Amino acid sequence: MDKKSIKKVNTIIIGAGISGLTLGYFLNKREKDFLIFESNSVVGGNIRTESKEGFIFENGPNTVLLNNAVINNLILELGLKEDIIYPNKNNNKRFLIKDGKIIRIPQSIIHFLKSNILSFHSKILIIVEAFKKKSSKNVSVYDFFKRRFGKEFHDTLIEPFLTGVYAGDTKNMSMKHVLKKLWEIEQLNGSIVIGLMKQKSRNKIPKSFNFINGLKKLTDSIYLNLKDKTILESRITSISKRNEVYEICVNGKFIYQCKKIVSTIPAYAIADIIFDNKISSILKNVYYCPIYVLHLGLEKHKIKSDINGFGVLTKPSDNKSFLGIIFNSRIFPNVAPKDQDLITVMVGGVRQSELINLERGILYEKIIKDIKELISYSGDILIKHDFFWKKGIPQYTLNHDMLIRGISDFQKNNKNFYLIGNYIKGISVSDCILNAHDISLKL
Repeated sequence: MDKKSIKKVNTIIIGAGISGLTLGYFLNKREKDFLIFESNSVVGGNIRTESKEGFIFENGPNTVLLNNAVINNLILELGLKEDIIYPNKNNNKRFLIKDGKIIRIPQSIIHFLKSNILSFHSKILIIVEAFKKKSSKNVSVYDFFKRRFGKEFHDTLIEPFLTGVYAGDTKNMSMKHVLKKLWEIEQLNGSIVIGLMKQKSRNKIPKSFNFINGLKKLTDSIYLNLKDKTILESRITSISKRNEVYEICVNGKFIYQCKKIVSTIPAYAIADIIFDNKISSILKNVYYCPIYVLHLGLEKHKIKSDINGFGVLTKPSDNKSFLGIIFNSRIFPNVAPKDQDLITVMVGGVRQSELINLERGILYEKIIKDIKELISYSGDILIKHDFFWKKGIPQYTLNHDMLIRGISDFQKNNKNFYLIGNYIKGISVSDCILNAHDISLKL
């Protein structure tokens, strides 16, 4: 190839999702030489906000945790502080289903012990948890909670909660990586209950937030600072290495050379173009759950059940056609017109693979029937908007340590080539921002 046709840049970032954009933002502050390549015509990755007829739909994440100084500073620097909206006072109420009815989840150990959400036997197991030995090795989430609190505790509380976050199978989720803070509490204190009681007086629960016009405000604001360094509709088709220089081929015809490269795209995407067969094989084993997201606009006054809270999660035994429902407009009233409600229904994951493959019309009818019964709704569906993630949420399985070791070995053997994203060190938006900041300090 003609050397004149090869373009050179110090650092290349693959992907303009939240990880790639924030990494670019931090590098731009330090006047680093870099380019971001994004295969789509828009930025944002999993953050996909859409608006229609007065409703604001979040097809991806619904909130961000304000849980570290990096996020706080980013918001201030972007001038977005006045655009932030916090959940109303009902945000701390979560619901489960018991005997076909919505019931509120108790918010403290004392309330758990007083409620009828668990049997007397399970309540005793909560009390005696403090006397059980800590785990000697990483185990599945299912095995961890079954041993410490009993199967009923897991089935009633833990499985629904993690279904809402990961949509996966707790019998194959890594406790050490999925519930990292609880794992560390148990390892440090020998008990979850004792550890949480110690922390309650010291730690405040971090705030979650959104923006007046949705989370897209965050990614769009970052992009405004990086327009001249972001190249859209540019798919990386191959990556090769020549001595200490990396070459990437864009759209099958343009060649760029760089000294440093950071991939922020999904594991399966980078696996198809990376030059190292070993890491490619490891990355291809990362499983992403399919998720169907259905937004529904309802007539508020025709909802007879109490849904003043964050949402409701389901257990397999509930036999519902969805994993959970977020009561969006009860958290953020601005996302729906006055006197109307917006709810978001999530379907799929590991346990609903058959449901998600149904013809959309049939699936929709099943969902509407279940929802009307559950929240005692007799009104019309004012609006519906859906989105399908064929590969939605990455799973942190019992093989996750192997993934981390494989990435670490690859990065040791390939100086200044980094892999980051929501499939490695946390799936939340705040995790991605913090990890991008950490990598920016290494470049």
